[in-house]
Amino acid sequence: MRLLGGVYEGPGSHGILRLAASMRGVHAVLRAGPGEGYFPALYSGRERDGRPAPVTLSPLHEGRRESYAPGDLPRDLSGVARRHPGVEAVILARSEAALLSGEAVPEFPAPGADGGGPAPITCDWQTPGMGETEAAELALEDLVRAHAGAKLERTQYPTVNLFGPPVFGPGAGAEYDEAERLLNLVGVEVNARVPLGATVEDLRRLPRAWASVLLYREVGESATLFLQDEHGIGRVTTPMIGAAGTGAALRAVGEACELDPRFVDRTVWSELSRTSKLPWYARLERPEAFAGRRAAVFGDFTYPLGLGYALAREVGLDVAACGTYLVHLERDFLFHAQTFTEGGFVEDDPQKVAGRIEAVRPGLIVGTELEAPIAEALDVPLLPLCYPAGDRPFVERPLMGYGGSSILADRLDEALG
Repeated sequence: MRLLGGVYEGPGSHGILRLAASMRGVHAVLRAGPGEGYFPALYSGRERDGRPAPVTLSPLHEGRRESYAPGDLPRDLSGVARRHPGVEAVILARSEAALLSGEAVPEFPAPGADGGGPAPITCDWQTPGMGETEAAELALEDLVRAHAGAKLERTQYPTVNLFGPPVFGPGAGAEYDEAERLLNLVGVEVNARVPLGATVEDLRRLPRAWASVLLYREVGESATLFLQDEHGIGRVTTPMIGAAGTGAALRAVGEACELDPRFVDRTVWSELSRTSKLPWYARLERPEAFAGRRAAVFGDFTYPLGLGYALAREVGLDVAACGTYLVHLERDFLFHAQTFTEGGFVEDDPQKVAGRIEAVRPGLIVGTELEAPIAEALDVPLLPLCYPAGDRPFVERPLMGYGGSSILADRLDEALG
């Protein structure tokens, strides 16, 4: 048994619940112990929108045969649509205790075969020890496979699907807004935002898009690969973080949507001069602010890679270490991290992460809220920009796009000034 001072992500069931809470018309049934149904309280406290979490607890116990109280898993799954009008998709999440119990997943008829509503998505790939991010990604793929299989003609004008962070992601809604603003500037409309705010109808029209833009690869990777393989929809995977990353992503979108590259370039240069302040910060800041300054970056996947590249290539800091806690993405992460640092690493134990960061003696830490004790011990500034982040303002601000690069410049100026 290992005692943890903290964890970077919860169990797989939490990832499925986060996905369900991100969408409209999707309801999750949580198969767990009677005391494990705390997600609704967490959701309402963090999101502040007044909506109850779309979660029903199916307790792991056998009630009386004549009782209709929750606990009978097949009945709980099939009864969700009846108890919650407007639900179009039902998904099963099992806690670690439920997985270890060895309980078999019930089988259901095809959708609409018995008139009882949609067939539940049972996520039979869940295994003990799976993290919430991997589970959210696989659950989204299952939802997309279930509802986006029809062959549709693509839209007459260029459109893209935006795959971004789910609920609880730092500034998640603002990230979609900034990306959509930039896409509109180059003449591309958004066909669907997934998963945040998406409906089942949004999933059905995914095949109409010209391309898929991955703002957050951790959750959208498998779903967009399915759309690519099944419907021939290309992908744009460059992190839209920093001025260079944003420009590269917009040019890739322009190519995928058959836009005039000169028009896209003019838009990029216009936004660089009008909106993005990160290049100006790097040029106007005193040289001693960056000279010999080492930075350590740690977090999920998209943000550490995007921020690490921006800090190294655009600001001029020495990114001495860049890591992720997503061990299932190790090879992909290290492949991308080597483009701007020799200190790429993968580790999910906070104590070992602390050791890796302390070893490089950074002057700045960009990471999660769990890196706060390291920054305090080293007496260096911390920018908690990666999930899980404890800072949840009422007004969300993006880190992606040109608007996000200006916010990054402000945060760096506060930390290093």
